[in-house]
Amino acid sequence: MPMTILRRLIASRAPARPVAVARIGVAIAVLLEAVHTGGTLFRLDDPGILHAPYVAWAPPVTDRLAWVVIAFWVVSAAALLVGWRTRLAAVVLTATVAAVLLLDQQLYSNHLYLIVLVCGLLTVADSGAALSVDALRRGARNEISGWPIWLMRLQVSLLYGYAALSKLNPDFLSGSVVASELRRAGPLAVPDTWRFVEPMLVLSVLAIATEAFLSVALWSRPWRATALVVALGLHVGITGWLDPFYQLLVFSLVTLPLLILFLDATPGSRVVVWDDGCGFCAAWVRWFRRLDWLAALRFVPRSQLAESGVEVSQDAAARALQLVYGRRVHGGFAAVGRVLEILPVSFLWAPLLRLPPIAWVGERAYRRVAQRRRCELPWAPEATPTSRKPIS
Repeated sequence: MPMTILRRLIASRAPARPVAVARIGVAIAVLLEAVHTGGTLFRLDDPGILHAPYVAWAPPVTDRLAWVVIAFWVVSAAALLVGWRTRLAAVVLTATVAAVLLLDQQLYSNHLYLIVLVCGLLTVADSGAALSVDALRRGARNEISGWPIWLMRLQVSLLYGYAALSKLNPDFLSGSVVASELRRAGPLAVPDTWRFVEPMLVLSVLAIATEAFLSVALWSRPWRATALVVALGLHVGITGWLDPFYQLLVFSLVTLPLLILFLDATPGSRVVVWDDGCGFCAAWVRWFRRLDWLAALRFVPRSQLAESGVEVSQDAAARALQLVYGRRVHGGFAAVGRVLEILPVSFLWAPLLRLPPIAWVGERAYRRVAQRRRCELPWAPEATPTSRKPIS
């Protein structure tokens, strides 16, 4: 049985675009980290600073070595960002960041260690198969091997799970750790008068529960939308209210793009049915097309609905935007929300649109706009004259 599961995992296929988007997000975070790590490398050239290399054979950190390391770091991260010789760029970047960790113990940080692991996984995954210079040169592919993607998901799950388990100690549970790491300066500073036991204890327990929840819920289809919103809230919270800000910002920018790997982003898996006799609708669809970097959406205009085989009526398509996903059909504001949930720019916060207050207000606003719109604007070229009618 275990061997059967392993063989299926090795033979599995996965969409190429989600890991490509993750690659771009991680590369941006790594470039930002180069600024912080570079400053630390140059400070280590000061003879008055104590050096503590991890291995005895590590060379002393000098200005010249620091420039060489940063050059390799920036060039390989930039190549990974645009997807030029993607595998080689990921290998060089992984080796460079790993070398930085070995140069001196003062350079160690958890998020730097995470960068090594993630870049190593991007080396194994075919992250340059889409949205890359390599894809332009050799041709893009819709699918890649699935097991490296599974490993990257597992890494995210282990990250949150280990973070939760490591906090199960008296010091953290007392609230003293949270109290000491809350910001003391800036617009989001927390006054000392708020740092008493009860709220700090609640924040500590909430942090553990949140990370434990994320380690499991991201794998569950019913809970995934909730988990994505919770993850966004967690990272906005720790970046906004805890110190050190810059390192936590980089950590969040490395982690959040990886969450896109949990989405069901099969190309064309969601069908958007829209009224191509309406210029207002056409404008929305143009934006959806531009932002559909995962190619998960298939657009069917109302004029071609009959031959498309999509089970949506002409009347329903005329009244509101329709989204068909599997056996479920969403219309109006709910359809807009479900479209936003698969777009890389909005998938983390779009599930909030399902909440009753927001959904109720959004649906009322959508209906009011739909009732007042008049389809007399320039419309899609594939529309037919019979579909060019105002919506009363």
